[in-house]
Amino acid sequence: MKYCSDCKVLNEEDALVCKMCGKPLDESTKTNSKNNRSTKTKTKHKTKVKNHGKTKVKTKTIVKDNREKGRMNFIQKFFIFILFNLCIALIGVCGYLAYHIYQNEYIDIPNVIGYTYESAETILKDKKLNAEKIETEVTDESKVGIVLKQSKKGKASENQIIKLTVGVLSTKVSVPNVKGMTLEKAIELLNKNNINYKIVYEDSDKNNIVLKQNVKENTKIDREDIVTITVSNKKETEKEVKEDKTEKEDQTEDNIEEGKEVTNEQE
Repeated sequence: MKYCSDCKVLNEEDALVCKMCGKPLDESTKTNSKNNRSTKTKTKHKTKVKNHGKTKVKTKTIVKDNREKGRMNFIQKFFIFILFNLCIALIGVCGYLAYHIYQNEYIDIPNVIGYTYESAETILKDKKLNAEKIETEVTDESKVGIVLKQSKKGKASENQIIKLTVGVLSTKVSVPNVKGMTLEKAIELLNKNNINYKIVYEDSDKNNIVLKQNVKENTKIDREDIVTITVSNKKETEKEVKEDKTEKEDQTEDNIEEGKEVTNEQE
């Protein structure tokens, strides 16, 4: 191949003039072209070597980037772990402080059920709590003036109102059914229910059995009202009356004879 030094184009081996500029080509030009080709080849080789070197450099740079990314990921994870633990610790501290504040600001409510209202009110006042009385009717006199319920237990803030349910004697009483009972059991049940009663006797085959009552069972009446119960009184027959009379006569005769004997002995 012939090399044109002017236009720097390679021409065919048998060309006499340059196909681009038309300059005559001689042997020196051919030699120069060979030298130039060898030089070019060397340049290309050098370029390849340089390119190969650059590739190596790039590869090393990539390895370094991966290592740096790995280090960054580890550091990030480490800081996230520390931050997570700090958040947990902070939550624990806040919970402890909240519980401590709750314990100090809130008061334990005492149990005052079974106390009289006056005693219960004093106990609550000592704890810086207020009492409110709510009355409920009771038939049992032992529950009058006694705290039966309280509205709240546990803890409360200062000066909070605690509602106390206190028993008051009911003005009405419920009449039980005593019909068919013996007189003794009927009286016991009427007294238990705080009912005033009156007994009327009636002749019957049975003895001391409640035959009837003038107020129906479960009827509400005032405490001052009186319930009349009719009780059987066993009627004596004629034979029993005669036997009683003969027994009494015999006893009087015996007593008279004993009296005579005593007087004779004294004489």
